[in-house]
Amino acid sequence: MSAAPAGAAGDAERREQRIHAILDAVPDVILGLDAAGRVEVVNSSVASVFGIAPEDALGHAIGDLLPGLTLQEAEQRTRDGLFMRSSGTHVARFETHASRRGGTRFPVEVSLSRTETAEGVRYAAVVRDVTEQRMTFSMLHLYSRALDCTANGVVISDMTLPGQPIFYANPAFCAMTGFDPGEVIGRDGSFLLRGDFEQPALAALRAAARDGRPAQAVLRNYRKDGTLFFNELSIAPVIDPEGGVRHYVGVHNDVTERERARLAIAERSARLNAVFDLSPDGFVIFDADHRLVYCNPAFLQMTGWDEAGSALQALPLVEFDRRFALLCDPAQPVPPVHRALDAPAVAGALEHGPELLALLRPERRMLARMVRSAPGAAQETILFYRDVTRETEVDRMKSEFLTTAAHELRTPMVSVFGFTELLLARPVPEERRRDMLQTIHRQASLLINMVNELLDLARIEARQGKDLRREPCRLDSLVTQAVGPFAISGVIGVTDAPGRHALDVQVPHGDCMLLVDPEKTNRALTNVLSNAVKYSPGGGRILVVSALEQRRGEPMVALRITDSGIGMTPEQQARVFERFYRADPSGNIPGTGLGMSLVKEIIELQGGQVELASEPGAGTTVTLWLPLMAVQ
Repeated sequence: MSAAPAGAAGDAERREQRIHAILDAVPDVILGLDAAGRVEVVNSSVASVFGIAPEDALGHAIGDLLPGLTLQEAEQRTRDGLFMRSSGTHVARFETHASRRGGTRFPVEVSLSRTETAEGVRYAAVVRDVTEQRMTFSMLHLYSRALDCTANGVVISDMTLPGQPIFYANPAFCAMTGFDPGEVIGRDGSFLLRGDFEQPALAALRAAARDGRPAQAVLRNYRKDGTLFFNELSIAPVIDPEGGVRHYVGVHNDVTERERARLAIAERSARLNAVFDLSPDGFVIFDADHRLVYCNPAFLQMTGWDEAGSALQALPLVEFDRRFALLCDPAQPVPPVHRALDAPAVAGALEHGPELLALLRPERRMLARMVRSAPGAAQETILFYRDVTRETEVDRMKSEFLTTAAHELRTPMVSVFGFTELLLARPVPEERRRDMLQTIHRQASLLINMVNELLDLARIEARQGKDLRREPCRLDSLVTQAVGPFAISGVIGVTDAPGRHALDVQVPHGDCMLLVDPEKTNRALTNVLSNAVKYSPGGGRILVVSALEQRRGEPMVALRITDSGIGMTPEQQARVFERFYRADPSGNIPGTGLGMSLVKEIIELQGGQVELASEPGAGTTVTLWLPLMAVQ
């Protein structure tokens, strides 16, 4: 009979041990309080939470561990709390501050229950240290506030749900797009595209999302009101502990103004590139390290470096100067650009030039070069080249023209002035007087002809053919009008007698119709015939022949006037159309040197061409090409 109680006592002891083991395994502090609010049961967690040993906690008032919680407050809180009818227990939950050993206060969450037993009122309290939880909530709140306050739009998508919907959007995103939070949550980010899916950046973003990688792209997006904005979207995965992607964070930045500026700069750069590419002037640009970064097609064409354009990239300025000098006339040394840039006296911006450079290769030409180098972030040096060959030649011709014109005008004027002064100063016999007056008349006629030809030439050039009175004319009629005066004056005959000129006209295309100004065309033909006579002082045959050919894709008729005179050298032929140029500088052959200039202007203004072929001592052939009149 005595074994049973002993067995029951053992079972009770084992149950109590198990209960203590369970209580000790709980991380929260479990306190059993008597009716006076003193600790009579405590688990081992009190050591880690409060910093005191369990046996030292026994007998302490609850207020020692939870300052401010008195027995009366515990009574009031539990009675005001939840009543568990099944167990007759009052339960209250609240947060307060506890005190560790040494007086350190920390936040706790308390679950306090009150039970009436046979021994009287008992209290049980479960105390949980919520310091880390409070810190976590505080940090989460801080992060949330940071997201709410940032100027960038932020959205978070759930990658585990179908459609990968957005479940968070900060105020900046809503302000940027014009959508309310309720219109954003639950949708995927494609609603900002409004069907504008033809964007290469989208494929890169989708590939990054599939691979779980971060990515960034600029997209064309649309606000709620339909207005376009450029969105710089950065996406980044949120990796869970297992290494999977559960969420994606998207940061949206409105870069519309930046993109507009970039597009404006790109458009401006494209226009500038087009200007540089189409410009007849050469541009070469060197960077801050004096290495070539750009040269336009005009410069490559000037220098003949067309095929080496790509090889010039990053060419040092010193080497560029060396190569360029090889193209120039050794008699006119080229000042190296790098020496001007390296000069210690140069401070700040440098602008040098223009300076004339004489090129021999790939062909003779004159270039004007300007150098500009400015300090700053870019520190670029720009070389500007302009082909001034024509301007230089015009200046030369103008100087020669003025010199020749002054000489040509002065010669007859001297004769007129001298003979007139002689007639006024002394009596002259009648025969001598008449001879002098004839000389004055001849020189005055020469002056008048020269001035008239100058005026005609200037008027034709200034009007550019606007004063031409073009009308249908037969070719044989034009030839007859030009040849007639020479035949009447006896300058040209039909027989090849010694000292005389024999005219041979062979115009089988006399019925061809030309749309020309008959007066000015006659002037051109007359000038050519006059030269044929004057530059054949020994007489001889003058042949006028017509021809019909296709030139420049249209039918044209030609008049070839061939003499057997003194002819010209190639050098003389190259200058025959210059004003006041004369193949006979001796002055024995009369003329102003303006005739062939007039011929060229008149024929070319009517759509024709002038060709010349000559050999010294073998005569000259001048061919005038004129287009046939179109048949209506």
